[in-house]
Amino acid sequence: MRILVVVIVAISFLLANSVYALKCDKCHRDEKSLDKIFEERKVKTKEDLFDKLRNGTKAKLHQHLTDEEINEAVKKMNLD
Repeated sequence: MRILVVVIVAISFLLANSVYALKCDKCHRDEKSLDKIFEERKVKTKEDLFDKLRNGTKAKLHQHLTDEEINEAVKKMNLD
């Protein structure tokens, strides 16, 4: 029984991490992909991304993002 609970908890963590990783991808596809936006807006560092998401023209759309979710995008996009 304990093994079953451990397996369920492990699967839950894996799915939760996938949801965070895909949160940006839900809206940012094709012409609005993160690659294109980062290139267009010259986002090169973690600080650039935080500044654009917190103070940029689309800050209201991104106000629900947590710092952890933004850090996940930083990792995904290999920003310094």
